[in-house]
Amino acid sequence: MPGLLRAFARLLPLALLTGCAAKSPALVSEALQPAAGGPVTYLVGSIGPLGRDSAYTNQRILLRKRGAQDGAAAWWGFAEVAHTPKDIEEVRGPDKQALPGEASVFVMPLKPGDYEFYDFQFFWNGYNGGYSSIRAREQFLVPMHLEAGKAYYIGEFRSRCLGPSACLFFHGDQQPRDEVIARRYTPALPPLQALNLNMAPAFPFVMPLPQAAQPAK
Repeated sequence: MPGLLRAFARLLPLALLTGCAAKSPALVSEALQPAAGGPVTYLVGSIGPLGRDSAYTNQRILLRKRGAQDGAAAWWGFAEVAHTPKDIEEVRGPDKQALPGEASVFVMPLKPGDYEFYDFQFFWNGYNGGYSSIRAREQFLVPMHLEAGKAYYIGEFRSRCLGPSACLFFHGDQQPRDEVIARRYTPALPPLQALNLNMAPAFPFVMPLPQAAQPAK
């Protein structure tokens, strides 16, 4: 397991021991955390399952500094003792009796520079020490350039699991909704601009959000 994933794997047991308060959906390695008073850039988005009936307990998208193993992750968790905020709860699709999906909005402060979205992970930790995890079958590279003093919207990532070993993310745009929530967490957030990424390298692990799963107008 790469050093980045080992570091994130160590964070989860710590979260499980620290009570039932909501945890931050943004995980940033120490090497990428901005210094006090130093240059900073922000990455904003949302992550979570389209429907709770198809969700793993935890899921995250993985980012890293280009050319390095220093990384960060946007995380959604629903475990009873380690969960992220329920910022969004809604039913998507024609079945209005379905259990609503959930999502957390993340505001990720980072050192400016070149980054890449390269993988995702769905995982579950049991009380008896059991652990299961799935990731993309092969890593992909979606580059992004983040400048100091700016805030970028990366989009919403809504998951769907077709089975215990077949999960993917749908990528959509809910910037107005997510920005309102993000500013509650970070009132001094700079003006939010869309980060128009070429997500083609991530197909079929990340796909455009289908029309049937778009939120009702």
